[in-house]
Amino acid sequence: MQQKIYFVGSVEEIAHHAAPLAALFEYQIVEPDEVLTTARAGDLAIFFSEHFDRFRNAICELKTKNVATLYMIDGILEWRNAWENRVDEPACPFTMRPILCHKVACIGNAQARVLSSWGNHDKIEVVGIPRFDSLTAERPSNNDRNLRLLVMTAKFPSYTDDQRRKLVRGLSDLKAILDQKQGIDVVWRLTAGLDVELNVENRLKDLSGGDLADNLAQVDAVISTPSTAILESIVMGRPTAVLDYTNSPSFLPVAWNITSVDQIESQVASLLDPPETKIAFQSCSVADALQLAEPATNRLKDLIESMLKAARESVSGQKALRFESSILEPPKCGTSTFDHAGIFSSFDEFQTGDTVELQAQLAHARREILHLQKQLRQIESELGQAHQIFDEINNHPIAGPVVKIRKRILSLINQLKRSNVQPEPN
Repeated sequence: MQQKIYFVGSVEEIAHHAAPLAALFEYQIVEPDEVLTTARAGDLAIFFSEHFDRFRNAICELKTKNVATLYMIDGILEWRNAWENRVDEPACPFTMRPILCHKVACIGNAQARVLSSWGNHDKIEVVGIPRFDSLTAERPSNNDRNLRLLVMTAKFPSYTDDQRRKLVRGLSDLKAILDQKQGIDVVWRLTAGLDVELNVENRLKDLSGGDLADNLAQVDAVISTPSTAILESIVMGRPTAVLDYTNSPSFLPVAWNITSVDQIESQVASLLDPPETKIAFQSCSVADALQLAEPATNRLKDLIESMLKAARESVSGQKALRFESSILEPPKCGTSTFDHAGIFSSFDEFQTGDTVELQAQLAHARREILHLQKQLRQIESELGQAHQIFDEINNHPIAGPVVKIRKRILSLINQLKRSNVQPEPN
């Protein structure tokens, strides 16, 4: 049978999500109402969102027609978007609790754990973000130029009026402090009209993120509101801070946080001269948040092919569409960079790569430890003998009372000295 793949949404919404698969599959981008009339049993419909009714209604109806459905998550989970929307928010307040599609392609292990805890354990497949496969961590040259700091906001940086006020206050505080800094060039990439409110030149050109990699390639560090762009920044090796005056719980631990004005000075200084310990933490955190051990495009390809096969067998066997609880093999264990020489730079031992020299130094150190332990045992033995002799003197019928009288006299003398008693004048 001829099976088709549909990406569901408008071209503006979903083209950049679908683009990494263009060389692997033929697909169509269709609106939710259109996919209901074109998709047939055994086809596959891929969604980038389950937030809005036009997508949710389409998913539910497609499943009744035995059309396979896949929710391809392209970003982080965000606390405020999940739990603190407006009362009149048009998006469903129960999004992803549970997930409606047959399967969900998670971006990493951390997200998979959260979605599993929300009741989706039999739908989860860890894939990654295909459009990140081509990112590189090359650093810009900063010889003879100022340090460059990118300040950016998420596509939807706030969800309530109170969140908006706190966001503006945080950005305003940041701008006021950065305006006083010498040797720093600030690049602003702001959404939702924030550039007008702050009166700054905006570098934002493309809300799909097409220009973000270019911006990141030219800067030394990043400050962002909670956003998937944080992952992109970290993957490209930029020290990255999260600015969030709401101080909301975060599904993505980062090494630098700014939740109040009094943190800005120190965090900016640390970002622009980052300690190796925080770089190591950042690398470890992103390895858990984002599947990077294998190309995400390859894992998504395998998932799509497996879902198409299951859908095809379902149609030919005239059975209801069902999927295995785990289609993909667990991803290989991600690794993060831990630079011992940089992190332990105050220890000379980590600065040499000469294995034989380190072996010799280790052997010598162990030899010295053995000598010191022997000396310590000798001192402890002699101290024990001294205590025994003292006890014998103290208990002697003649010497004992003399020692005790001497101790009392010395004690009285010390008391007189401490009291500083001065004789009265005649």
